[in-house]
Amino acid sequence: MPNTLAHMGAQALITRGLIARADLGWIWLGVLLPDLPWIAQRAIKLLPVSIDPIDLRLYAVVQSTLLFCLVAAAGFALLSARPGRVFSILALGSVLHLLLDATQTKWANGVLLFAPVDWHVLNFGLYWPETWPSYALSLLGLFYVAWAFAGSRPSGMTRPHLAASRKAAACAIFGLYALGPLTLMPQAQAADVHFTGTLRAEADRRGKAIEFDRARIEHLSDGSPVLAVWTGETLAVTGVAIPPDALLASVKGRFVDAKTVEVTALYTHAPGRRDLITWVGLGLILVWWFWTLTARRRKSGV
Repeated sequence: MPNTLAHMGAQALITRGLIARADLGWIWLGVLLPDLPWIAQRAIKLLPVSIDPIDLRLYAVVQSTLLFCLVAAAGFALLSARPGRVFSILALGSVLHLLLDATQTKWANGVLLFAPVDWHVLNFGLYWPETWPSYALSLLGLFYVAWAFAGSRPSGMTRPHLAASRKAAACAIFGLYALGPLTLMPQAQAADVHFTGTLRAEADRRGKAIEFDRARIEHLSDGSPVLAVWTGETLAVTGVAIPPDALLASVKGRFVDAKTVEVTALYTHAPGRRDLITWVGLGLILVWWFWTLTARRRKSGV
């Protein structure tokens, strides 16, 4: 998926073109909704708890579908002064985010627009992450944010005094957002989304196709490369030679046995660059929200 900064400028321009004077705070929350499960997944991995990585991936996959993005959008909208308008902004932001994600080439990955009716992963595969379209979108985002801070006034991100019924409804919706994915995880695995079904059935992997997005490349003591994949496994590789200086690679291939992959296609990635730009975007969104809320308090004399 494009980094957060790449989403910020493009989605702000499109959203404000369709919804006049849409508030940037809500637009950029819409930017984040599909990524919240993946951010949470990274945070959970840092905790001293043992969670099955395939279950964790399935949960994030389901929660990042358009369906659950819309559920989260409804919860946040209920906490706003204008729930109908805010839901429209957040829903549009989720759709735009997922469609923009689908333009990027991501093996073993993509977006789920129609789950649970259809678990087909949508991926147009137009360009790789470390190529000029991604950098152009990132620059657009950076320039747009700079323009916003320089010339815009924060509006719309007030803290309304809500009735208890609105707060209770929002809590119920967020509960559905948190617990609902658990009921659909078996369907996602049965559809082999992100090859979770293939990876779960370790004893039955032989001969099955497999793909990995941005697998880490490690080298054994004899110099042989291996794939350190998101399940926590280390897999031997044959077939297409892996460059000795490669650190991250997307891989297509098939299992020769349960722990060996015959690589048929490989694309190497520059490590760290995409993550750094994403963290810059997340930081700018947090600064914007802080500036907006504190500006409102100063205006009201709080």
